[in-house]
Amino acid sequence: MLSFILQTVVIMALSIMFSYIISKPISYFIKYEKELPNKYLNKIESALFKILGIDRNISMNYKQYFTSLMILNSIFIVFDTFFLMFQNKLSFIGPKYHGLNFDLAFNIAVSFVTNTNLQHYVGELSLSLTSQMLVIITTMFIGPTTGLASTLAFIRGFLRKSSNIGNFYVDFIRSLIFLILPTSIIASIILVFLGIPQTFSPYYNTSFIGHHVIYTGPVASLESIKLLGNNGGGFYGSNSINPFEDPSNLSNFFEMFLMLVFPLAIPLAFGNVLGKKRGYTLLGSILVGMIVIIVLSEAFKPIGIISYRFGNNSGILFNSISMLTNTGAIDALLFSMSSSAIIALLFSMFIQSIPGSIGIGFMYLIIYVILTLFILGLMVGKMPEFIGMKISPKEVKLSVLVFLTHPLIILLPTAIALTAGYALHVLGSINSYTYTEILYEFTSAAANNGSSYLGNLGNTFFFNISTALVMFLGRYLPLGLMLAISQSFSVKDRKSSIEPLPTQGILFLLLLDFMIFLLAVLTFIPFVIIGPFSW
Repeated sequence: MLSFILQTVVIMALSIMFSYIISKPISYFIKYEKELPNKYLNKIESALFKILGIDRNISMNYKQYFTSLMILNSIFIVFDTFFLMFQNKLSFIGPKYHGLNFDLAFNIAVSFVTNTNLQHYVGELSLSLTSQMLVIITTMFIGPTTGLASTLAFIRGFLRKSSNIGNFYVDFIRSLIFLILPTSIIASIILVFLGIPQTFSPYYNTSFIGHHVIYTGPVASLESIKLLGNNGGGFYGSNSINPFEDPSNLSNFFEMFLMLVFPLAIPLAFGNVLGKKRGYTLLGSILVGMIVIIVLSEAFKPIGIISYRFGNNSGILFNSISMLTNTGAIDALLFSMSSSAIIALLFSMFIQSIPGSIGIGFMYLIIYVILTLFILGLMVGKMPEFIGMKISPKEVKLSVLVFLTHPLIILLPTAIALTAGYALHVLGSINSYTYTEILYEFTSAAANNGSSYLGNLGNTFFFNISTALVMFLGRYLPLGLMLAISQSFSVKDRKSSIEPLPTQGILFLLLLDFMIFLLAVLTFIPFVIIGPFSW
């Protein structure tokens, strides 16, 4: 237990230190939405914008911003689907696998563009290296960059009075070129030194104790953005359980660190532009929530240790951090985890904001702030305000819609899968355990998490299409509503900085965490009781 606590504290401390560094350029891009004061960065992006035909002086309202976001993301969904269906004709680096069926290709495309990375396939046995590079790795940059760009615009709405929130294409290019791409390259190099392969050879034949085929490829490149961008999809079907994705205790530690860097940097960036104490309060709220989930995961020993290569503590901690950041990578099989750990992982995905994935998790946290202030305002009889701006019925209604979207798109398809026989067809029986597998599948899809009990068992027409639709709605419907909330605040007058209900300090930190867990428990506890709680 002592080693578990020490490992957790060290990872958190190192992540916060590096997140503090990353928060500086993030806050820089929030403040300077058009021309950057740094002449070197300005020259680089000016050349890029000229080549791409982007006018950084054009600012967008939330509808234009969201439309631009959807257009870019939709282009990648179409391209990825088409390429995977015809990978046997389009691939120039093997293995020469057949093209995928439309339903699986569409599921993969939506999954990776939405930053979910749900995998109903075994990567090394289904995709050529060309598909891994042009579809999987390339698209792994689109999801997190979209999330980070959206957060820049979202925070901007609280920063200054304006009818616009920024230019999506400017925010996207800056997030990619100056933040996500360079940090991913550095992480890839470190992972190579830690023993993760990086090669264009699709496989090696070995005759050691019989003939074996060892599948390889640009694993380090995929692994870095998989973790840094909170993607979670593995090069191999077994994800980070495979020693080629996570070869040692040191690489395991580094991979946990990577998952936390960007999610913890964003509240600090928020504090840089809207008050450091407020940013520290939100970061503290995230850390307290994380501790609750990690302690619940560790409360009871797992069923078995067959898949815990680095010991029970490291396996539980890796999976907990992965679900808390909505990464979805695993280095221990979900089947081998206790019911308390599965309950903790489910609540991580129900909440989505402690800290959640890159960008989107923080936006959800602000939704909880608005709902908390509204409920507290009703209790004490005061008009809720946030950063000197009154919270109107419009923002409350939009926040409630964001909150209710999640349970609706989880529970409806879960009920259909269980009652229409689709779950029975795949799993063979319906009981509390198999019910949990289906609930987990759609929770993971809705939260854009991607971890799954089903794996390639989910490669059926129903589960491919239904989870694709859930992933799509779970990503873009709340995102559009949250940008609308930002726009609504952006046109408000800023009054006194003194709030009737202060959003800074330990008291609000604890109240916020209490309301987050209370809302999640009241919404989902009946469905957890008949699932993992009854094992």
